[in-house]
Amino acid sequence: MNRSHTPSSSTLPQTSPRAEISDYYDDTLLDYDMWSPEGYLHFGYWRPYLNPFVRRPMLEEMNRFIFQHLGLADWHEGAVADLGCGVGAVSRFGSQLYPQLEFHAMSISPGQIASAMQRHSAQRVTYHCGDYHTLPFEDESISGVFYLESLCHSTQPEQALNEAARVLKPGGRIVMTDGYLRRPLQQTSPLFRTIVKGVAHNWAVPMFHELELARRWTGDGRLRLVKDIECGWRLGPSALHAAHLTTLHFLKLALKRGVTSWQWRHLTASAYTIALGLYRRHFHYHLLAFEKGS
Repeated sequence: MNRSHTPSSSTLPQTSPRAEISDYYDDTLLDYDMWSPEGYLHFGYWRPYLNPFVRRPMLEEMNRFIFQHLGLADWHEGAVADLGCGVGAVSRFGSQLYPQLEFHAMSISPGQIASAMQRHSAQRVTYHCGDYHTLPFEDESISGVFYLESLCHSTQPEQALNEAARVLKPGGRIVMTDGYLRRPLQQTSPLFRTIVKGVAHNWAVPMFHELELARRWTGDGRLRLVKDIECGWRLGPSALHAAHLTTLHFLKLALKRGVTSWQWRHLTASAYTIALGLYRRHFHYHLLAFEKGS
């Protein structure tokens, strides 16, 4: 199987409505290194006996949490699709834990894919630069799919899941972790709307999806919800790291020339995250797992 994919700007036409997401991740590539030198772009999952002052073990525990609900430990072979992979750190980690499996990692950002291939060139991961609404895989060729804080970028999540269901083998699972609105945005308070827009729009997220709608996603009738786990408090210790890192990064950017608009917006969103996480009346973080029927 081919283990390389050379990213090209031609993969993403300039007229693409998702070009803004690509621009955001291309421009903030180095900023994320403040969060994780290993390349993790997500929140960490705390469990007892993990040191809440050290991010990396919590970030990698989130990887394990997803792999657990995909059921990877029970597989002797198979292919896993990491859709919205960032710089490939989660797939790289998975390829080390499960060397018998094939990992396919996709990002819409050419910069992220180029960085992933440079960082993890020795790992058993195939990288794809493209849009997860149109997957380069054959029907029923993938054993498991996951979206780690990435489906929030989609304005057409059902279309994305229809495509994931197409490539998923019968009995396979799709696991996603993300923040969700607990009610329609217009039914929330003005303060909450300001906070959630401050996070979403500055992270190139059109708007977080509504939890009740997400629970009813079916992938054109092929998927059923089998796991629904609220895990917001588990993210708290890693989210608290954002406070001092945002301050340090602000000082770093203030002394730097050529800072882009997306870099400032990314910093603004990071500053809002703790307030958003505390607004639990309107916002929760969930793992949702869907299974494809036989």
